[in-house]
Amino acid sequence: MKKNQSRSNTIPTMATHFPSLSRADNIATNVHMFIEDIQLDIMPIGGRSRQKNFLVEFKGKKTECDKATEIIRELGKIKAYDNREIVCDAVNNIVRNLVWDGQAYYEIIKDKKQVYIKSFTSKNLYKLFGYYLQIIPKADRTIWNRKFSFANQSIVWEIVIPKSLGGVKKYQKLLKQMSRYDNLGPDFYRENLNSGLIEKDFDFMKYRRNNKIYIDSATKNWGWNGRNWTQDRCTEFYTFYRMLNFKYAQSLLREHVIDQINCLFKRLSIKCKLKIKGLPTSKKILKIRKKMEIGELSFNDVSEKVQI
Repeated sequence: MKKNQSRSNTIPTMATHFPSLSRADNIATNVHMFIEDIQLDIMPIGGRSRQKNFLVEFKGKKTECDKATEIIRELGKIKAYDNREIVCDAVNNIVRNLVWDGQAYYEIIKDKKQVYIKSFTSKNLYKLFGYYLQIIPKADRTIWNRKFSFANQSIVWEIVIPKSLGGVKKYQKLLKQMSRYDNLGPDFYRENLNSGLIEKDFDFMKYRRNNKIYIDSATKNWGWNGRNWTQDRCTEFYTFYRMLNFKYAQSLLREHVIDQINCLFKRLSIKCKLKIKGLPTSKKILKIRKKMEIGELSFNDVSEKVQI
């Protein structure tokens, strides 16, 4: 499965991105932090885990495992030979694409000797009668030299936020909720600050407190702490309880992505299974939380056990 084929055989059907629809500069502070934090502890960076028993395995015949390894390389960004490193990179990259909108799409491109997996944007994408229709914004048509893209679902791999974490619609709703109020204050307050004006009648600290209550409520099922470890107006137990809930959500997401990668192998008729061992599973984290609740584990013990 060497990459020695001509580029003409591997040009994607779907447009990978739309610069005119980019919202990177306009994304709310809370949403940006939330998305970043989800990605941080999915898989060990560079394959280097704090857990001594961390192991990545490809189960199957060597020829099949070699094919699976090439797919993993396609899903990641780095060039490496260590299985732990390339798998961690691939899973982290998938999650990075997934958490922006709750869904990620990849085009499967085949030629005689190689399978290529290319990500493409979920924006302006519609599923119709077994096909994916991608409407290209007018401002981006000169980039892609067309008005739309059309692909059979047989060449598209779709991965979405799992139902165990609320599914796509609830996740997208959550991102919208988190975008309503900015940590740095409402629009008029920030505009006045930029102009050098100070709002004497605006209680910024009260706004921040109310905003934190709102964000904590919105992200309750995820357990995100909003990067607040001060324990202001909450107990140490509550802080660790939310931390464990967030670790639990991350482990669910990791397990879901690994499961979907194995489904992709099966879809490509690759008789190999990817297995991850040594990282805290969702079931293990629930047990850790239970032991913390009844006082069998200290907060330090909890922190050590859930590290990746």
